[in-house]
Amino acid sequence: MDSLEASLDPKPSVEFAMVADSVQAVGGKLYILGGGWELLYVESFPARHPSVGIGIRLRVPWPFADSFKLSVDMRDEDGRSLLGGNRFSRTVRVRPPVRGLPGAGMSMIRAFTFNNLVFPKPGGYSFAIFVEDDEVFRIPFRVLERTRRVPGARGS
Repeated sequence: MDSLEASLDPKPSVEFAMVADSVQAVGGKLYILGGGWELLYVESFPARHPSVGIGIRLRVPWPFADSFKLSVDMRDEDGRSLLGGNRFSRTVRVRPPVRGLPGAGMSMIRAFTFNNLVFPKPGGYSFAIFVEDDEVFRIPFRVLERTRRVPGARGS
């Protein structure tokens, strides 16, 4: 989609999103720890991971009034939801900045945190991001078992 088409799109879109160990959205900024990974090593399967964060920057076109639903679902490589089909959703209220330029879109940031996620098997996973009920972005990643070293064995 070229920039003209994007500017005519009446729905909010995702400018970027990333997976991290921890993400907070405060004062229009994302605070990210351990961000941008796409490979998670675990000891064994099924694996329970204590915390995964997602940082998102949305582009909201002008004029966009009121609010919209922003949702995230985690899926396996076969497309099945690992959240039991229940997306984690929030209502995003749009309040144009006081000094905003008429006709200019605006950026909004959001963070989601998932605690104690269970990965049943090694392989590909993704976080699917939805605006209303339309998937607008996907963050793929892989979860693999950590290779165990045999005591006393030497690497080549």
